[in-house]
Amino acid sequence: MAYDLPKKALEALLQGERNKAVDQVQLEGNMSREDAREVVATYIFSDPSLQAMMRMKEATAETKWGLMRWLILLQAIVVAIGYFLFFHNQW
Repeated sequence: MAYDLPKKALEALLQGERNKAVDQVQLEGNMSREDAREVVATYIFSDPSLQAMMRMKEATAETKWGLMRWLILLQAIVVAIGYFLFFHNQW
């Protein structure tokens, strides 16, 4: 099924916002969420450059969260070491 995406949905995809594109297709196409997701996925799969851009966007998002996870772990370790060094004699 060939379906042209609305202009706002195309703009959202170019910014890497797949969910916003699905919302726009759902609103303007008057269809269910699942159908709108299928239309957007089909459009993405039909355009290799858009596919590559979406992969890069997802990879950078995962990288940022991975870095945040390591920083939180490092902070917890520093707090535990500080607690041990400064308060271990109070018991």
